[in-house]
Amino acid sequence: ARAHARGRGMDDSCGRGCGVDDDDAATSTVTVTTSFDVRKGVDRSAATVTFEDDARDVRVCVRQNRDGDIEVDPTARWVWDCAPKTCEHLCARAEELVRGKRVVEIGAGTGLPGLVCAQLGATSCTLTDLPSELKLLEENVASNDTRSCAVDVDALAWGDLSERFQRERFDLCVCSDVLYHQPLDVFRKLADTLKAVVKTPGGTLVFAYYFRENLIHDAHFFEYLDEAFEEKTRVEFADCPDIWLFELVLR
Repeated sequence: ARAHARGRGMDDSCGRGCGVDDDDAATSTVTVTTSFDVRKGVDRSAATVTFEDDARDVRVCVRQNRDGDIEVDPTARWVWDCAPKTCEHLCARAEELVRGKRVVEIGAGTGLPGLVCAQLGATSCTLTDLPSELKLLEENVASNDTRSCAVDVDALAWGDLSERFQRERFDLCVCSDVLYHQPLDVFRKLADTLKAVVKTPGGTLVFAYYFRENLIHDAHFFEYLDEAFEEKTRVEFADCPDIWLFELVLR
């Protein structure tokens, strides 16, 4: 698999040829080329970010930031550090976690991991974020091949579940790059939201976390999460030691 980015000075369509040679063989890890480098973090100069896994016939290209035309905090409109590694893990575990499953992505941002799930054979995939972020998600859904997966975009504010999310449960919940020193009440709302949307029994939460300078504070969230979920698998990446990825199931 590989992930790469395109700068605004180049053709910013999501076509092939984004700086990776055609004979670049697929490997078991994400190989980052050009300006998107997991060792350096988010690339705000790139108009698009592409994730590819040739072995599994996956290719998703998402736009970033919609050229800054929304005058609110643009945090949700970048592809952050964990997203390519989350995609890599979903590809590696596609048969067990994704194929034939109903998927929801919480705090989807650009929607990269969720759209990868669509191409990996999920039966449905719901991409959620705040109402201000849905237009970018809708654009990225429209510009990608979602195969036979039914993909929809819906607003979901943590701790404020609509009627839909009070009743619907999902086989797989994906949540990546959402923690950054939020207040404790926000952590509680996020943990409660994750608990509410994961199906029991049999549902799985894939949660990816990037260690920054806030681990002591962010540990409160993991305490809340531990009240509802049991850790099934913890994945560490040799090339990205600051990224922790967990598979969890409801207690």
